[in-house]
Amino acid sequence: MTRSDEITTARAGQQPRTPRTLTRYDLVLALIPAVFLLSVVLAHFLGIPMRTALLGASSVGGLALLDALFVNPPTRPTG
Repeated sequence: MTRSDEITTARAGQQPRTPRTLTRYDLVLALIPAVFLLSVVLAHFLGIPMRTALLGASSVGGLALLDALFVNPPTRPTG
């Protein structure tokens, strides 16, 4: 299926843009729910209290978010 931005660039005589690959920030956004899911599964199978598992997951998710927003913030592409 052709995306509309590919049609626009093809009409202008330019090469269609290739799809982007996953960036670091996409991986951070995928990491946060994965950590929560993993913590719930581990809490169930290991007998860890749910409150403790969710506290750990929220700490890891918060650190990932802190890193992605303030330590290594997104930059605009050059070129």
